[in-house]
Amino acid sequence: MSKGFGPMGQFQEALKRVKQIQENSAKLQDELAALSVEGVAGGGLVKVVLSGNQAPTAVTIDPQLLSESKEVVEDLLLTAYKDAYNKSTELMQEKVKDLTGGMSIPGLGF
Repeated sequence: MSKGFGPMGQFQEALKRVKQIQENSAKLQDELAALSVEGVAGGGLVKVVLSGNQAPTAVTIDPQLLSESKEVVEDLLLTAYKDAYNKSTELMQEKVKDLTGGMSIPGLGF
């Protein structure tokens, strides 16, 4: 099949690319689910781990932090979660960009 010229050829190429992206998206979801992203706060006193697709998988709180006030522990936990979330969002964006070759596709972009 000829690539064609002009807008029709560009459209055919875009359709091929979209089909390839669809085929690889399931693989990407599995790959993201297998990755771990760690967020930290308080110099490592609190750690939150998310999968690459942002599912929480672990929380670690150093025992020495437990002598602090409830508010301090909550603040550090939230900070660590935000750190993990931001890192996982960046990771997802990179993976989607790699998958799409920089092509903007509704529902996949951030």
